[in-house]
Amino acid sequence: YFSTASGGKYTYQNTEIGDIFFRKIAAAISFQLEVSYWQHVDTKQYMQTTNTLEEARDRCEARMILGETGCGKTYALDRFCGANPVGVYRVTVNDCDTLRDLLDELVKLLRIDTKAKNGSLLRCICRELRERAMRGERPILIFDEVENLKRTGIKALKAVYDGVRYVVPVVLIGTPEFDTALQSMKNKGVKGMAQFIRRFKAGQVALAPIDRRFTEFMGQIKDESLRQLLSRLADNYGELHDYLERAIREAEELNEPLSVDLFRAIYNIKTA
Repeated sequence: YFSTASGGKYTYQNTEIGDIFFRKIAAAISFQLEVSYWQHVDTKQYMQTTNTLEEARDRCEARMILGETGCGKTYALDRFCGANPVGVYRVTVNDCDTLRDLLDELVKLLRIDTKAKNGSLLRCICRELRERAMRGERPILIFDEVENLKRTGIKALKAVYDGVRYVVPVVLIGTPEFDTALQSMKNKGVKGMAQFIRRFKAGQVALAPIDRRFTEFMGQIKDESLRQLLSRLADNYGELHDYLERAIREAEELNEPLSVDLFRAIYNIKTA
């Protein structure tokens, strides 16, 4: 497809090359297809997350990255995955995931053809990861939003960690609530929790608190009153992004400077 399209033709063997193909290429080379109104900033949390992921991969060591909601953990992970398209296996955990859901996602990522049951499936996953490491792929296994893990999922991660230790790094990313939940289960005597904590304790990284003045992001905001309003409205970088992206886009479409009055009009915020 790439060879054909680069020659200026967009049909291959009577099949039209769809937009999804070009979007995949754009994602692989970090090319922005749509106009972006949000400027990348190397926040403390972004640098901590990125450096920790690179360190885990280089040293083949486990890490647990914990930071408050909206501090940019997933954003940093997205960029890390985009910059490393080979060997990075990422699973985003949601609150509805069962143990089987997690295993199925790993099987899908690794393209393992098997219908084995849970125990055997775990061994297949670990074996495949070790084999890829031996072939020089430098795999890294990343679980995002781990605060959504159930007990069975936590125990499965412990089994995966044990199965690939010293060969494939396992990185967990989530909010501090995950650590609180682990400690609570350990104190209640839940089997395996003390061992799980021990495996990741030395590699735990606490991300810096969010700067709720948002100093690093205010360079494009000239109106001091708007800066103050944004600091009151947004609780984190994610919310700041949601407010600013829409406001900057609409200001550009109206060909007006982004002022506090225009911002209030866009979001129907009355003057106190």
